[in-house]
Amino acid sequence: MVLSFADYFGISIENFDATGAFDPVLSVDTRLFIDPSLLRKTTTPELAQSYERVSTHFGDVLRVIAAVQKFGDVFWRTADKSLTFPEVNGLCIGYAKDSTGGSGMGPKLRAQLLGTMHEIVSAGVNDPALFELVGAFEKNIGPDRISDMIARIIIKDLIAFTQRVCSDCGVPMEALPVVKGEPKEDMPKSPVTGNAVILVPKDVLRDLPEAEEYGDIYWIAQQNDEVRDEMNRIVGDSWSKASTTDLKHALRRTLIQHPEGLRDVLKAYMEGHRDPYDFLEDRSGEVAWYRASRELVSKEPLPLKLAAKPTLDEVESVVLAICRHFKKLLEDNQLCKLLYDKGGRRKHESAAQLLFFGVASAYCRANDLALSPESDGGRGPVDFKVSSGFQGQVLVEIKLTSNPQLVHGFEKQLPIYKDAESAQRGIYLVIDNGGASDARLDNFKQKVIAAEAEGLRVIYVDGNPRPSASKADF
Repeated sequence: MVLSFADYFGISIENFDATGAFDPVLSVDTRLFIDPSLLRKTTTPELAQSYERVSTHFGDVLRVIAAVQKFGDVFWRTADKSLTFPEVNGLCIGYAKDSTGGSGMGPKLRAQLLGTMHEIVSAGVNDPALFELVGAFEKNIGPDRISDMIARIIIKDLIAFTQRVCSDCGVPMEALPVVKGEPKEDMPKSPVTGNAVILVPKDVLRDLPEAEEYGDIYWIAQQNDEVRDEMNRIVGDSWSKASTTDLKHALRRTLIQHPEGLRDVLKAYMEGHRDPYDFLEDRSGEVAWYRASRELVSKEPLPLKLAAKPTLDEVESVVLAICRHFKKLLEDNQLCKLLYDKGGRRKHESAAQLLFFGVASAYCRANDLALSPESDGGRGPVDFKVSSGFQGQVLVEIKLTSNPQLVHGFEKQLPIYKDAESAQRGIYLVIDNGGASDARLDNFKQKVIAAEAEGLRVIYVDGNPRPSASKADF
């Protein structure tokens, strides 16, 4: 089921937008996170005290950490318990790949974080905002984990916000568990998971990076001369070549050695300004795909039929029809405009993956097909499955020509389709977004021709936002 919260409960988008809540798609994780710095200026009444709650919680943790004498002592255990956050399910945001649940922090990661914080506190810095920046210098901790920690701390505020929105919009609620081990709360029930749905105000959300980046690391290094000089001494001119893990390790060591520099960084952070995600521009392609795909189905119907017990060939023919119609929508109906932001800059490949996922899901639903596209949160290869009477798989993988892994992605798929135990079919959907030279495209085409891949089709789509003749499949 690919439906947003508002659509499932029959709320007009205008009325739901007026609540200030983000309208999550119930079966797909949206790559957004709660930015603690945005809690400082939220206008949502239920979250008016949220930042104070976060600051108080982390301040208490730091005071306990300051008393730690050795690993595992009573103060260590107390601090560890304060950083043990049960996963908050139902937020529908983050990096989750197989659910709309949260990202927990296990004992090993907590021990790693406690060790770092103990070193920093021992160096004389005990600002609670440290936890808001920890993702920039701590391995395996990023904005999604920070977001989940914040959500757990302010969960009562998020519950109150959800309850108010539901009451205002006439959404039915029932007693459901929200946090493991705590009393049930009156909350809306997800038709997908059967669990509570937790709504989040849009003004505290930002978009997650597609992969680990070192933008925050670089920003921190520029806030203090000593920190910048030490990082440049360690990294030299190899910033672009160093791994994120190496950069985090270098920054962590530098900040511990230069506590005054760390204080300058924290001061700049608290005085800085961050904006919430612009849902209208949707630069990351996180939300526009959903409405666009639903509207297109009504304007551009695509009749599809599938037998009760279809063969692999029959399933493939339906998936091919969807892919070719998607190609038409991008090339002739200017759907490709959603692959670029308002400045004409290319969005990440996940914008195209989500758009195809939405279109495919909408056409399957419109035709009442048992065929259902499933994927890792709507990204990566889309695996079309039939509820019964079908063995094997038909996969669709989408690649933009701007992706340097275009050829590698194609060659990587070949053994999957050739060596699988069940008869598999694959479609490699290549969208030209102007990100490759003619020579590179020609090289790719030659690879496709030379491969003669049995069971694997390649479909080429012109995704440039201008009128153009449809190009034939390879």
